[in-house]
Amino acid sequence: MKKKYLLSIDEKETEELKDWLAVKGVSLSGFFNSVVHEHMDVVKTLGVSPDAEKVTLGQFVDLAQKMLVNLKAEARAKKV
Repeated sequence: MKKKYLLSIDEKETEELKDWLAVKGVSLSGFFNSVVHEHMDVVKTLGVSPDAEKVTLGQFVDLAQKMLVNLKAEARAKKV
C-alpha cells in the first residue's frame, strides 16, 4: 500500500533529477519508492547497521547496480 508523504528537498537538483528521470520514463515518486525499497533490501539482506562505515565498497556498488536494474524495469513496465 502506498501513502503520501510531504518532503522538503532541494529544488534545483530535484528539477534536474526529474528531467533526467523523464527521459528514462520514471516518475520522481517511482524513483523515491525504488530508493526506499532498495535501502530496506540492503538493510535486511546485508544486515547493515546504521553505522555506514561497515558497508564495503563492493556492497555499495552491488546496491547501485541493483537500483539501476530496478529503475530500468520500472521504466519498461510504464511503457507497456
